[in-house]
Amino acid sequence: MKFRAIAIILLSLTFIMPTQLSGQASEVDELFSLCSRFPHNSKCKDYTAPIPLNNRSGEEVSCLLGNQEELEKCKVLLTEKLLTFYVETGKGINVLDGAKDTKEVTFPLDALKSFSYSEQKKTDVGAVIAFGLFGLLSKKKTSTFNIHFKQIETTEEVKTTELLPRRAIFIVKRKIGRVIRKDIEQKTNLVADILDIE
Repeated sequence: MKFRAIAIILLSLTFIMPTQLSGQASEVDELFSLCSRFPHNSKCKDYTAPIPLNNRSGEEVSCLLGNQEELEKCKVLLTEKLLTFYVETGKGINVLDGAKDTKEVTFPLDALKSFSYSEQKKTDVGAVIAFGLFGLLSKKKTSTFNIHFKQIETTEEVKTTELLPRRAIFIVKRKIGRVIRKDIEQKTNLVADILDIE
């Protein structure tokens, strides 16, 4: 009798729990569907559709903004006056095939105080697993940027209520990194502090 009662309780929990966990994601999905079909609905007044990282402009990099502890996948876009990072946020969204929404973190280039640059070669573990000894010949060539910013005020170009981080680190493929370094130097009249070139 006890086992039957426990089995019934456990069985009912298996049907209740997934719906509670998926409730948050389905809420975003429902709002996306509603506002896509009826943009003038009152629920859609301040709604902004989620934009996945793949739909953002810029170069895909690994980045660390402010006091984050781990590198995360993001994109960096350098324009004439701005350096913008697109960072994934939240959980995967069903209507975006499991992709996450992104937030934009924008810095005016005139707020860039200093930056360091280095290049590395690392063994590609995936290539070693796939190709054995031949995989050892495959090296990932990357560039690392460590950028420090002055205190940033809200401007027309940088509209934010959040306090922007004072530091950004990002790692990118070496060829792209060399182009970004040259562009930053030309647009800011700063010279990168070269730490290490392999």
